[in-house]
Amino acid sequence: MANVTKRKVLLGIAVVAGLSMLSKVGSAGGYDVQRLSAEEALSSGALVVDIRTPEEWAETGVIDGAKLVTFRDADSFLAMVGDDLKDGRDLVLVCRSGRRTAAAAGALAGVIPNKIISLDGGMGRLLQEGLQTVPPK
Repeated sequence: MANVTKRKVLLGIAVVAGLSMLSKVGSAGGYDVQRLSAEEALSSGALVVDIRTPEEWAETGVIDGAKLVTFRDADSFLAMVGDDLKDGRDLVLVCRSGRRTAAAAGALAGVIPNKIISLDGGMGRLLQEGLQTVPPK
């Protein structure tokens, strides 16, 4: 019986430690993963960039005020948004689920001095939470 209790305690400690590590995912890679609303991202003064494809923008609509630039690689992306980042503002990346933004943020980390934020859950989460989108321009 003591072994079972000891195992449960150790398992509980491992779970808590694992959850603690999950909350920091991204920050060690030179970017943050944050669960922001579209309004929070825009009102912070950050440059919000939707890195999905034009087909995805048309399918769901886009965040009013977000810049639309499909991410293919760091160089072509920065050619499109670099001037907007010269003032040092944060960069918030949005995709469908958050996976592409994490990859894009990883590619940009260390290349630009700006704080980079991968929007946790992407447009899927925002839409589920009731975000009203606008047609892409």
